[in-house]
Amino acid sequence: MGLRIISLAENTAAREDLRQEPGLSLLLEWRDKTILLDTGASDAFLENGAILGKDLAQLDYVVLSHGHSDHSGGLRALCRGDKRRFKLVLNPHFFDKKFVRDQEYLRYIGNDFAEEFLRTANVMTIFPLKDTFQLEEGVYILSDFAREASFEVEAHNFVALRGGSYDADQFLDEQALVFDLPQGLAVVTACGHNGIVNICEAARRRLGRPIYAVIGGFHTKESGNERLERTAAYFQEQKIARIACGHCTGDRAKACLEAAATEALSLAAGSEILLD
Repeated sequence: MGLRIISLAENTAAREDLRQEPGLSLLLEWRDKTILLDTGASDAFLENGAILGKDLAQLDYVVLSHGHSDHSGGLRALCRGDKRRFKLVLNPHFFDKKFVRDQEYLRYIGNDFAEEFLRTANVMTIFPLKDTFQLEEGVYILSDFAREASFEVEAHNFVALRGGSYDADQFLDEQALVFDLPQGLAVVTACGHNGIVNICEAARRRLGRPIYAVIGGFHTKESGNERLERTAAYFQEQKIARIACGHCTGDRAKACLEAAATEALSLAAGSEILLD
C-alpha cells in the first residue's frame, strides 16, 4: 500500500456538503500510520473529516508546517476531544510571532495558542533538532531549506518577531513532509514559503532519490512570469510525474505548473490522492 492523501480543508471544495476556507489540512495515510498536516484556519477540517468518514481521534501525528493561523487555527478544536493520542510535531522556531505588513502597521497572523496551552491540554509535543528528521520508516520531516533558487524570492511583507526585533520573516519554522515511494519521493508542503524548488532540491539532495510527486501549497499567487516559468522548467527537468497544488498557489500559477507534470491532481477539500 502506498500513500493516500485526503484533503480535509482547502480554499475550494470538491463537494457542496463540504466547507471551504482559506487554509489547508491534509490527512496522510501511510502504511499503518495516520498523519495530519496542518489544521486549517478553523474546525472546518473536523467537520469535513466527519462527513468523509475519517476518525481523527485515531491520529498518530499532527505536523504543523509553520506558525500562520490558516494552518494552525484548528488545533484548539482538535484538542477538545479526550480520546486523542497523537504526537504534535513542531519546528523549534514555531512560536516566533508572525505578522504581515499592511502599509503603516503590522497585522498579527500567527497562532492563537502558546506553549502554555499545549502543557495545559497535555499535548505530547516533539521538536525535531535535525533538518532531516525521520518520523517513521519512509517518512521524513525536512526544514532549514537553503535558498539557492535566485528566482524564488519571498514577499517582504511577512514579518517575524525574534529576539525583540521585527524583521523580514525567513520562515525558519517551515517544515515539509517527504515520503519515500518506490517511484521516488513525494514532497508534501503546506505553503512553500521557502520556495517549492528549494524544498524539492533539499529533499532530492538529502535523501538521494528523484522527486516523483509534489503536493500542497506553493505560495506563488503573486509570482511573476519568470518565477513561474523557471519553476515549471524545473518540474520538467526533474521529470516530476504528479502535481497537486492549491491553497496559496494561485490560479494562474496552478495552470502553469500543472502543465509541467505528467498528471495534475485536485487538492480541493474532499479530494483523495493515491500514490503507490
